[in-house]
Amino acid sequence: MELATDAQRIWFIDMARFYGIFLVFYGHFIERLMLLKNPAAATQYKFIYSFHMMLFFVLAGYVTRESDSELGFRDYLKRRFFSRILPFLFFTALFMVLPLFFSGDFVNLELPSVKGYIGGILLTIFGLPAFCVPSWFLLMLFSVEMVHFGAFRFLRSSNWKILIGAALFYVVGYWLNLELDIFNPQKGRIIGWNYLFIHEAITMYAFYLMGIYLRRKRFLMDKVSLKISVPGVIITFLIVLFTYQLNNGPFNFNYYNSVVILFSSHGSFIWFPITAVAGSFMVLFLAKITPFQKTVIWMGGNTLILMCLNGIFYHYINGRTAQWIVDNLSGSPLTVFGVGVVMTLASLAFCIPLIYFLNKFIPQLVGKPKTSGPLVKNFI
Repeated sequence: MELATDAQRIWFIDMARFYGIFLVFYGHFIERLMLLKNPAAATQYKFIYSFHMMLFFVLAGYVTRESDSELGFRDYLKRRFFSRILPFLFFTALFMVLPLFFSGDFVNLELPSVKGYIGGILLTIFGLPAFCVPSWFLLMLFSVEMVHFGAFRFLRSSNWKILIGAALFYVVGYWLNLELDIFNPQKGRIIGWNYLFIHEAITMYAFYLMGIYLRRKRFLMDKVSLKISVPGVIITFLIVLFTYQLNNGPFNFNYYNSVVILFSSHGSFIWFPITAVAGSFMVLFLAKITPFQKTVIWMGGNTLILMCLNGIFYHYINGRTAQWIVDNLSGSPLTVFGVGVVMTLASLAFCIPLIYFLNKFIPQLVGKPKTSGPLVKNFI
């Protein structure tokens, strides 16, 4: 069954979201191994980051309701505020409390201290969500959706206009970020003109439009033969495998020499979109052939919550665990992959009761503003 008539959920999209959030947790863990000079982790990091965040914008476009662009600006803004900005504010407040009880890893911030909190608040307001770095995605998704509200009315009449619009937004966004280099920690550009990541939202809107186009074409919506989907996974995987290393820059954030959407670091004008699109299709094909599993689908439907909960591991656990692994285990590619998978599965399992608790008691604060009770009434 592909589509639930009661909730209008597309199950293979939720499966794709799960694969995407798995890669987020995995990528943030092996990033710590990479920073400890493990070359196998660096290779895996570059592979994953070549497509995994663009995938989320493709998926967001795939499930967006085109009719929302016909709403008045006030109503549209209200819906996006309660489903994107309010969860960001909630998790930011929650993660501001945690340093009072636990020692965490916050770049150039001494927490808990008055100076550290002031610096973290300034970073969060003007650039980087310092208390929960992974929550940046909610801010950029909000900006992408605001770009969509302004632009889609001029594109919706034709599929060709959508494709041309995607190409134009990619070209303009790529040029804008490469030339202006707005958000670059290496050059001290953190507090500045980085409000809601609007500069990078222009680029990511190209992938959002691609998702809309795929939905219009009902890509993978109906039953698809394994003779098509299995080769689809293999071919797109091979495209990613043989192109991600060809993206050698120019990277704005050249400390990693990888695609890092947080810092608008894309690399090659040609290879970046080729690998990103191929990787997105790879996950979509893989999701389509994956057997239905209720818990996995449920987690895929809660990726915004998981994106923020990843901050627990990003700031408090990954660094210590990675150091122990470097000190006690081999640094072979197989070891990195094995411990990365185990760490990711354990982290996701840890989040399950937290997701359940948040959805049960305060769903309105974590991206479900239409849900009512038990502690707060629905906002929309």
